[in-house]
Amino acid sequence: MPPLRQTKTWVDRYGSAHVELSPTVSQYNPKKHMRIESPMEISWGEAVREGGEHSARRCGDMAVSALAKPNPIIEDDPEGNPDVCMYTWIVECPGATSVLLWINGIFDHERIEDSEMVRLAGSDLWILSLRMPSDWRASYTINAWEGGSIPPWRQSSDRTEILKAAMSGGRVDVRAMGQIMDCSLVEGPDALPDCWVAASRSVEVAEETVAGEHFWFYEAPVKAPLLVLFDGQYWNNSMNLPAQVDAAIAIGLLPPVSLLMLDSVDTERRWETLGVPGGQVDTLIDALLPHVRATYNISARGEDTIVTGASCGGLASLWALALSDGEVGHAIAQSPSLWRFNVADALSAAEQWSSIHLQTGKYEGEMLRLSHQLAEDLSGDIREVRVRGVHGGHDWSWWRVHMLTELTRLLKTL
Repeated sequence: MPPLRQTKTWVDRYGSAHVELSPTVSQYNPKKHMRIESPMEISWGEAVREGGEHSARRCGDMAVSALAKPNPIIEDDPEGNPDVCMYTWIVECPGATSVLLWINGIFDHERIEDSEMVRLAGSDLWILSLRMPSDWRASYTINAWEGGSIPPWRQSSDRTEILKAAMSGGRVDVRAMGQIMDCSLVEGPDALPDCWVAASRSVEVAEETVAGEHFWFYEAPVKAPLLVLFDGQYWNNSMNLPAQVDAAIAIGLLPPVSLLMLDSVDTERRWETLGVPGGQVDTLIDALLPHVRATYNISARGEDTIVTGASCGGLASLWALALSDGEVGHAIAQSPSLWRFNVADALSAAEQWSSIHLQTGKYEGEMLRLSHQLAEDLSGDIREVRVRGVHGGHDWSWWRVHMLTELTRLLKTL
């Protein structure tokens, strides 16, 4: 959530004025999932009601079978929709009086009960099942409350306080199928394949500060195009992107590409310098691109320069395209914060960029609609503008995979 402050008018490097539209994101969200009672939950209830030694063994067998599988257990849709699956989480939480499953893009502060797990009678097991698309990808945490009082996520009616309580006490699911940042990962069977696995060997990454901007640089083994990434501390430190890219290049999965990863430092500085018609975008154009092109073995053509980022970084990617006067040719803008600025006029006026690739989660409010609106505003332009809606939230769980997939396709055209 961006810090609250007064909006203002920004003047870009060419003297054009751009008015900030709003200090916050629209909270509109369509109905996105359906909680259901899973067959295990039904069978457990039947066994408990029957009672007796046989029913106890039946429950024990169900528990052993469920806990031997990763979370969530993914099964065919009970209603027979081939594009939907049933996702069932089962967790052990001894002593808990309430358990919350916080899922990025799915948790609804107005319907907390949809995210609270149900205790299986007579056990320490808690369960929750959802019907979700088969290509869904999301991060999540488990928040177990052991106090006798009301759980913290139910102690306030304020959206921000509820979200803070739901997220701050969450822990990683030890039986999750994967992990992203400090969260667990759920991936549907038809989710875009994650082909990029880091090699075991270390990869050399240069670290520099130029014109007051700290960055990391990975140099491809041959002269190659350049990918600029905003919020570079996450891509380099948390995602280990250079090692993944290096491994993919080595086996021919990804065409050679060098990486310039810009540090956004912290929330306050990020808000002031990222996603605005100035800030890091100006420094990138005036100082960083000339420096890395003179220092490293990369292509100096604007057509071979791609910029990417998520959220405010996605918006920054579009500003870089609009304001670089041909020094940047392509943008992969993920979940761009288009609620903050109207960048369509600036992109229309810029003559030397080649393509825009907008990727937005279907579970992040109006961002997908705004991406389609930008594409429509640019529809008279003969250059490539593509929009892809993803079954996910405002979430690193899909940003990396979808960015690298689009990057691979784009590099093959250069």
